[in-house]
Amino acid sequence: MGQGNRHSTGFNADSPDDFSVDRMRWIIRIRWVALAGILCAAIVSAAGLFPGVAWQVLLGTGVCAGVYNFVLWRRHRRVATQGSTEAVRQAIGDMALLTIVLWAAGGMRTPFIGYYVFHVAIVGILGGKKATLTAALSALAGSGFLLVTEHVPALQIGRWDPAWPMDLAAEVVAFLTTIGAVAYLVTHAVEELRRREVMLSAARASAALELQVLTNTLDELDAGLEVVEGGQVLWQNRRAEQLSPSVPSADEAWSCPGDGRACERHVTGKCPVRPAVSMGEAGHCRFAANVHGSERVYEMNVYPLAPSPSGEAREMNLYVDRSETLIAERQLILAERLASLGRVTQGVAHELNTPLATIRTLSADMLAALREAETGEQASLVEDLTESAALVHDETRRLGKITQGLLTGRDLTSSDVKGPVPLAAVVERARALVFAGSDSGIPVEVADLSRHPVLADRDHLVQVMVNLLQNAYDAVKETGRGSVRIHAQRSDGSVQILIDDDGPGVPEAIASRLFEPFATSKPPGKGTGLGLYTSYMLVQSMGGGLTLDAREEGGTRAVVTLPVAGGGRLPVHPAVEAAE
Repeated sequence: MGQGNRHSTGFNADSPDDFSVDRMRWIIRIRWVALAGILCAAIVSAAGLFPGVAWQVLLGTGVCAGVYNFVLWRRHRRVATQGSTEAVRQAIGDMALLTIVLWAAGGMRTPFIGYYVFHVAIVGILGGKKATLTAALSALAGSGFLLVTEHVPALQIGRWDPAWPMDLAAEVVAFLTTIGAVAYLVTHAVEELRRREVMLSAARASAALELQVLTNTLDELDAGLEVVEGGQVLWQNRRAEQLSPSVPSADEAWSCPGDGRACERHVTGKCPVRPAVSMGEAGHCRFAANVHGSERVYEMNVYPLAPSPSGEAREMNLYVDRSETLIAERQLILAERLASLGRVTQGVAHELNTPLATIRTLSADMLAALREAETGEQASLVEDLTESAALVHDETRRLGKITQGLLTGRDLTSSDVKGPVPLAAVVERARALVFAGSDSGIPVEVADLSRHPVLADRDHLVQVMVNLLQNAYDAVKETGRGSVRIHAQRSDGSVQILIDDDGPGVPEAIASRLFEPFATSKPPGKGTGLGLYTSYMLVQSMGGGLTLDAREEGGTRAVVTLPVAGGGRLPVHPAVEAAE
């Protein structure tokens, strides 16, 4: 609405701020009218029609007030920043101006004393009950001052003593202007009240529309949302209503949707609404609910809100569908379990493959020995068959131990350390398993290991030695030159078993993850990447350590560190003694 229209009708605005601006401008316009009346009174008094009136005071007061009102008008034309409080202060200030004018016109005897009513009404329209009381007290103070000047001649600056018919004319003018001013104020007060009603109605309609839009939007969410005050439901969206055990009425208390259902709560077992209400802390829980015939899992999040004006606790409950997240979590756990099962299966296959390969090799040796029997070399035949049969027996025992461990659920990498193990016998057996029947001609140098008994699981240590010797054999075979060397040394209550080879060394690509499962430098189909990983886990379970480093001379050094098993020379296997 244009500014000119607002000026012609008094208060006319579209917001509370516009009301404040219009009030200030209204005060300025009314003051112009009052100042015009003061100047007219000063001119009439100066002409001698009202000889007792101090027209000089009237004129000076009118001029000063006019300059101030002009400055105020110019300022509000540029920036309308004053509020309704400033308008009330201006109206009360005008009451002081009225007191000065009445003082100059003769005090209590002037018929214009009723203008105090007009000013009190203006303040009442602008400021309400409290401001009206202040204005009434100000009017009483002003009239009291005029009454005092009536009885103290020294305080009088004017007197009301016009000749007839000017006294009658002044009384008529005072009566008419007072009635007209009151009528004007009542009219504008009614107009302002009506405009406020229109604004309030428009605000209610706008709020209702916004609430409807917000409600429709929230009703389409998969999440439930509700506001609870003092145990009573103030508002719910559609999903929250579906999750509620019952549709609460105006006099029905709120009940948790998790009650009577499978509900995962805090470790204390309390509903999260309780600490949210009592301590102002957010809480959450999970519960299962049937929505549209489908079982869903919802997470309830409780957030405390500011209390109501009456002091009732308020909280907002948010119900979020976590079904898809829960399914994804379960799928992830299942995938991890399947991956673990795959690793275990491959590890078992790797463990079974080693003794099976040994049995296959020894069976071939036994077959070759039987064929040599036709030549009449009975002594060597018996010795080869005896050694092969012993190894086959041991390997089948290892297979039975592995399968028994699977049946009982035992960890295949856990070791059973019962006592000292002859290191020489273990290394000789591993050498026989890896290099028996090999036609590559790779030399294997084994130092005297009989002075180094260790605390270990014999079968697991054989498995570790087989894996390391197999890697060394493959490395030297790849280069086509060099040898494999095995020796041991003691250090700080432990025994270090060193296996050196003249192979190509450790590839840089996997140097940092040698002991990770499935990490291998061998081509596809030649290795699983579980040998070093399994060996590392087995040595760890026996209280030792395993490292793999590049040698300065070239090749690789594997170091197995195990606890020493006391002093003394242990019995040595006959095959080792024969080799020495």
